[in-house]
Amino acid sequence: MHKAQLWIWQHRDYPDFHYDKQELSQALIQVSKKQGELEGSMKHLSSQEQENIFTENILDEIIYNASIEGEILQRSSVRVSIRNQFQHIDTPSDNKHTDNIVSIQKDVNQNHQPLTKERLNHWHHEIMIHSDYDATQVTPGEFRDYDDMYVTSGEGIRRKIHYVAPSAHRLSEEIDTFLDYCNTSRDNPIIKSAIAHIWFVQIHPYGDGNGRLTRNITNHILSKTLGFDTRYFSISHAINNDLKKYGHILEDTNKLHKNPDLDLTTWIKWHTQTLLNAIELSISIIDKSIAKTKFYDKIRDIKITPNQSKAIDMLLAGREEMINNAIYRVLTGTSQVTASRQLNDLVKKGVLLPLKEHKGRSAAYTLDLKE
Repeated sequence: MHKAQLWIWQHRDYPDFHYDKQELSQALIQVSKKQGELEGSMKHLSSQEQENIFTENILDEIIYNASIEGEILQRSSVRVSIRNQFQHIDTPSDNKHTDNIVSIQKDVNQNHQPLTKERLNHWHHEIMIHSDYDATQVTPGEFRDYDDMYVTSGEGIRRKIHYVAPSAHRLSEEIDTFLDYCNTSRDNPIIKSAIAHIWFVQIHPYGDGNGRLTRNITNHILSKTLGFDTRYFSISHAINNDLKKYGHILEDTNKLHKNPDLDLTTWIKWHTQTLLNAIELSISIIDKSIAKTKFYDKIRDIKITPNQSKAIDMLLAGREEMINNAIYRVLTGTSQVTASRQLNDLVKKGVLLPLKEHKGRSAAYTLDLKE
């Protein structure tokens, strides 16, 4: 290959990707099992609890999808927009930007029509139009019309080029090929979502917002092909938890000298593990919700003081994993003696469980979640 060929899209066979099915098989089986476990866990929740889990995951997906790109959204504003558009609760909203982003998320999850250029442009327009974008580089809802599309970090002498995207004249044809794959490929849906994710990053058709769009595309494919109208996990949350690796593996996969054979196996394996992490995180949240419900049933007929209720609520909310005399006093304003007496009372009633590693003056307690 010519030494000037640095990027994967410059390969003569691009985008004829390949991957090792056998190497990926175990990871795909694990995701399938966890997906079944997630669906089973959801059945133990009331309709209201399911709605709460869904809302929090949609909220996380929107917040972290933006955060990965350095944009900080206000959770309260996003929550209002979710209530309006997903739950049809009429709540005044004065943030058009979050309204637009939530509207896209609804389309991503619930509109299973084929992806088109017009749809991608609409998503891009809605993401960018009320954001702080560079008008010299970005036209909301339109592909870039310039060639020098660099993905960089740092400034001045510390500036590093991580990727250079294809030239503008190639974009329309590249997107046509990409969309044909998204709409017609019969690849395993998890593999398909991973390939679509990195492929759109490689094309980089817009002046900004490509990362947010590629994760929306990933979510759309998973939602459509896995049969979820409303998904109960957030892949952007899981990506954000492994953000450094995310950047490294994207960069390495897209460099021709590190990936001369268009092999996406390593990327797909990482993406699949990240999806597994997202599902496991959601299962953990659901398990805690189920445990809380059972715990409330358990203590329903136990006489508990208002101060003791504050301690229980704090632990159930996860603001602290344990409580001791000092925390109880700060929380309730009681004396050391009263705090000790009320904590011991909760132990006797089976509400709190003493932690073995904290005894004597350093005694600490956690909720006794045993039935």
